[in-house]
Amino acid sequence: MKILGVSFFLTLLAFSGCSQAQEPPKQIVSFVSGTRIKLLPPANFTPATQFPGYQLESHNSSIMVTEIPAPFAETTAGFSNSSELSKRNMSVVDKQEVKVDGQNGLLLKVEQTAYGINILKWLLVLGDEKETAMITAAFPKMHDVELSEKMKASILTSTWDRKKDVPPAEGLNFTVEEKGELELSKRVSNSLMFTKNGIFPSKDVNDPLFIVAQSISKTAIPDNEEYARARVLQVSQVQDILIEQSTKIAIENLNGYEIVANGKDTKSGQPMLIYQVMLFAERNYFLMQGLVSNENRQADIATFQEMARTFKRK
Repeated sequence: MKILGVSFFLTLLAFSGCSQAQEPPKQIVSFVSGTRIKLLPPANFTPATQFPGYQLESHNSSIMVTEIPAPFAETTAGFSNSSELSKRNMSVVDKQEVKVDGQNGLLLKVEQTAYGINILKWLLVLGDEKETAMITAAFPKMHDVELSEKMKASILTSTWDRKKDVPPAEGLNFTVEEKGELELSKRVSNSLMFTKNGIFPSKDVNDPLFIVAQSISKTAIPDNEEYARARVLQVSQVQDILIEQSTKIAIENLNGYEIVANGKDTKSGQPMLIYQVMLFAERNYFLMQGLVSNENRQADIATFQEMARTFKRK
């Protein structure tokens, strides 16, 4: 089964604010918590609380670091596909090859509409045939003159220490226990991936995948159940998705919805099961998704449910 990879994380790329102002720190080149990337943030940017990176609350602007266990060519291919970009309300304004810290990379300027706001993004993408690092500087278009060059300059200070050992849960606001054959295999941005015996990537469509993540941006959600149901339908590796049941659930003093859905693998057409729990906090949420073929449906649902109920906030 192909991991819910590049498309899953592109869906989450958004500008982000924090709930309260923080005293601006003295800016120095340092590692972004939970990553192997270090950079010099722009003046007045503070460490983010919901994703690896920095943010400027007053301007709804952010710099987010994402390390993706996928080849550079695969990760960047989508930026040449206008139809895929349009699905995410994105367009490439500028694209150029760069060399950063001795590594060849790609620097893109992208425009996107999200939550009714026009957003500009500088994306620095580094990588090889095994993995990719994406550093995204996002800001509302109204702040283009004030922030664009400063944020671009900041991400170009990035260095990637691939030998650095980073604890998987460093900087995350949650924990989840391994259950059954599902073991922690990868940390990507603010997400944890659990696969069969911790093997990544999974090679068999029948092997289960479980992902736990916190939302990146803060936003008001008018209808929690409607939002949760819509999120299930966004799983890009499954088509013809039908929701079987949606049930209220409470875990760790957070209310949410537990959803079971089915569909077909987009490549093989094999019947697939989607299990999802979305728990809502103030203006943000925690997402847990399990994906597997229907071969061992009942056993896999039981494992997903058991894992979801071990969720705890730090």
